Amino acid sequence: MGKTIASQIITVTIFIISYILIFSGKIERTVASLLGLFVLLSFGYAFGFLNFEDVLMHVDWEVILLLFGMMTYVGILAKTGFFKYIGIKAIKMTHGNSWLIFLYLGLITTFISMIIDNVTTILLIIPLTVEIAEMLEVNPIPIMLGEAILSNVGGVATMVGDPPNIMIAFASGYTFNDFIAYLFFPVMTSLFLAIIIARVVYRKWVKKQGKNIDKILQIDARKYIRGMKKMRLLLYVLIGMIAFFATESYTHISPSFVAIAGATFALLITMEEPKEAFSSVEWSTLVFFIALFSLVGGLQEVGVLDGFANWIAGLSGNVITIAIIILWVTGLTSSFVDNIPITAAMIPVVAVLSHDLHTGLLWWALAMGVGMGGNITPIGSSAGVIAISLSKRYGHEIKNKDWLRFGTLVGIASMAVCTVFLLIM
Repeated sequence: MGKTIASQIITVTIFIISYILIFSGKIERTVASLLGLFVLLSFGYAFGFLNFEDVLMHVDWEVILLLFGMMTYVGILAKTGFFKYIGIKAIKMTHGNSWLIFLYLGLITTFISMIIDNVTTILLIIPLTVEIAEMLEVNPIPIMLGEAILSNVGGVATMVGDPPNIMIAFASGYTFNDFIAYLFFPVMTSLFLAIIIARVVYRKWVKKQGKNIDKILQIDARKYIRGMKKMRLLLYVLIGMIAFFATESYTHISPSFVAIAGATFALLITMEEPKEAFSSVEWSTLVFFIALFSLVGGLQEVGVLDGFANWIAGLSGNVITIAIIILWVTGLTSSFVDNIPITAAMIPVVAVLSHDLHTGLLWWALAMGVGMGGNITPIGSSAGVIAISLSKRYGHEIKNKDWLRFGTLVGIASMAVCTVFLLIM
């Protein structure tokens, strides 16, 4: 059948139904994506327009391996107590000042999220936040919200800070340094704006100082460390990984190989059983990526995405206008649905447009849109969903009104900042 109208209609219909199932939450997203792939290939084999080998070619295995390596490494590092250690150190420096607790933990979350997946960062930092807030008898909701929002902002700054950025990096060919060069300043501006908004929104909350400060000051942060020597060696490995990420354009060593090497050294340093070490890997997420790449590959094979790219290009002949359209469309879409499938669907479209228009600006518009847009609503990012889930578990639920009061303002303000930076770029 090939690239016929019939094959395109079948593929688009199955793709849309698959995405509806993914976003609805009625079926777990990995199962929904695998079901969609199964149905697509069943029709493909039956009518002769698609087979498994065709879609498998579109799976970006470098993305999968990079995520696997980083998940393994971070899981091993977390077990040393490193993240709790720096969190306690920061809180002790605040002497119970509510605003400084918000600021320090928020900034720690931001910068950790530049190197480590922001979902992992939230999973590590929120339990500690609640524990300390309850000890000080302060409301932890503003702090948890700040951590979730700022983790999303921070993740946009680097190639490895957010899964969509990893996907964009391998699709575009841009390096770790390129992401910092083009995205660091918009992220820092958005971060500064978010802090100002927080100071205004939580002006009454910050007046309530913490109690039991003596208990906090007496906590020995080192008691959270399980193996100082191992922790130091693992941090040396992290420094080495960042160095290789930053020098990729000179060494030509793939970031995915660096991540796998880092995980390997971490296993050797700790001598942990692989089964235990790999328990930190989000296997369902990796399978979700594989199925998603394959579904989008089906659209590419039948020629749908080329047509969509030509349609967007026809909206305007101006590169800046197209970049702003991509920024806001992906940003607003990502505020209601997971940004990973949005990114997967848009990458081939942006690839065609970038080639035809001879510009890399559209890649940065996509990265900023799917990253910053997730802050607009409580369900717009994985980090936000995890933060809300944890807040319920610990008895300090982040409600929709809490998110709209702060997160939505930050999300829209960040998108506006990114629009200005696109004009400057």
